[in-house]
Amino acid sequence: MTKTTRSTIILLMFILSTSINYAQTTYAAVYSIFQANCTSCHGAISPAGGLNLAATSATVYTSIVNANPANAAALAKGDKLIEPGNPHRSFLLRKCQNGIDADNGIVASEGLACPQAGPALTIKEIELIRQWVLKGAPQTGTVVDTNMISRYYSGHGYDAVPVAHPLPTDLGSYQVHLGKIFSDTASEMEYFLKYDLKLPDTVEVNRIELFLANASHHFIIYKLLPGAASMFADGMRIQNPTTGAGSSTGYNVLVSAYQTSRNDSLPLGTAYQWETGTVLDLNHHLFNSNHDSVEATELYFNVYTQPKHTAAAIMYCDLISNTSIFINNDGVDHTFTKADFNASAPNMWNIWMLSSHTHKYGTDFDIFLRNPGGTTGTQVFEGWMDYVNNVNQGFYEWEHPPVEYFSPFLSVNPRNGLIQKATFNNYGTAPVFFGLTTNDEMMLYFVQYTLGSPIPTAGISEYNNNNSIDLNAFPNPYSDNTQISYQLKNKTTVSVAVYDVLGNKIQTIADNELQENGNHSFDFNAKKQGYSKGIYLVAVTIDGKVYTKRIVETD
Repeated sequence: MTKTTRSTIILLMFILSTSINYAQTTYAAVYSIFQANCTSCHGAISPAGGLNLAATSATVYTSIVNANPANAAALAKGDKLIEPGNPHRSFLLRKCQNGIDADNGIVASEGLACPQAGPALTIKEIELIRQWVLKGAPQTGTVVDTNMISRYYSGHGYDAVPVAHPLPTDLGSYQVHLGKIFSDTASEMEYFLKYDLKLPDTVEVNRIELFLANASHHFIIYKLLPGAASMFADGMRIQNPTTGAGSSTGYNVLVSAYQTSRNDSLPLGTAYQWETGTVLDLNHHLFNSNHDSVEATELYFNVYTQPKHTAAAIMYCDLISNTSIFINNDGVDHTFTKADFNASAPNMWNIWMLSSHTHKYGTDFDIFLRNPGGTTGTQVFEGWMDYVNNVNQGFYEWEHPPVEYFSPFLSVNPRNGLIQKATFNNYGTAPVFFGLTTNDEMMLYFVQYTLGSPIPTAGISEYNNNNSIDLNAFPNPYSDNTQISYQLKNKTTVSVAVYDVLGNKIQTIADNELQENGNHSFDFNAKKQGYSKGIYLVAVTIDGKVYTKRIVETD
């Protein structure tokens, strides 16, 4: 064997071993980058900032993930060296990202860019680290497709970015930036990403300005229920398109939903409320229709806040769907109608916004008031309408459906409710049902509203003083069983029932039953009643007053 042959074999073995190393785990590849580029300053002897990147793989992981930076300015921002799921709060990435993310650089007080003793990291190396952080920075597992990164940066990629994303300058405002998020050729995916607001106190949000790329099918902002954040992994959670696994359904409340870029300045005197400790769950649905290029999508939204107790009314948002749709592929119109009402609602709705949502077979979507007797009343939303220019455009634009704002608010009694009516024409090759991908269909609408005056009849109201009967549930949230308890001061007639979030009664505990004074309790488990995990409402009615307790069933 010649010297040249031996050298060639050694080189091939090195290349192969490097490739295998990158294929084993993503963190192993990240560790190798730090080892090869950063140990001149961050070696075992007097490492800069006390960070030794020449240590073992396990030691380095513990030293960087969820670890505080030594730099005072970065620490004051709330950064970690690596914060799983959040590149913009990962100081180590910001130090070496070399300008690939224009709004994620360092400032003078944070020192010099790294590496300082050698050339900058390559763009593919930086992207690998960023994608590892976005995927939750796990110590094990291959979570980043390096082949997709390579193709994107080798001329086989394109950017799906909004037209503009200026940083807000108002006091108390900030920007959230998601991306780059890579989608492979001819594919779609929907992901969820926890975003801890790190709020030391409750704030009100009076404006959200969203910049959405055309490749984005939708973007939804949820708030996780108190205590629910720990139930979900850090980093991007890809939703299973068949089962929905990966979402936070049942453990969140809707803040707002978007199908195109929008600047929502809430009406004067109203605001979203984000309580101390609020963790958002951000839901983004992407579709790459390109058959030869990797798509890199970015998204920005600006948040504008004001002190708590500034607004007179809280803005709420609901997503109301009709899952009972089947559309045959016969090329003819199929129309579905569904009444949406809550017979136990305590307050009027003051509706500020309505918008609809279907997939590609949707040809019209209308919303009507529902009359007390259940018949269809006045139409309040027209799917063919261009509400920006106030013209009926003669067709339904399913990818960018209309958004209607009401000024003054539209007052609706939710006990009567609304009626949604949608038409579909399936020109495809197979029948479709309600589903999560764009090859399935959907029928739903979004409504944003404030609570108006109490409805002047007996009904469920969370605004009564629960403490007057000491209504409690323990444990809450619960996974197996919860005990509901209440205390009566006097012998009286009591009704007790459990409702789902749509106001449907699922269990009656007592119906106008005469009960003695003192403590009363009963056990509840939704699964034993044949229902899924989620949010339920216990209502205790005494002398015409209704006291309620919200309970949450988890896995």
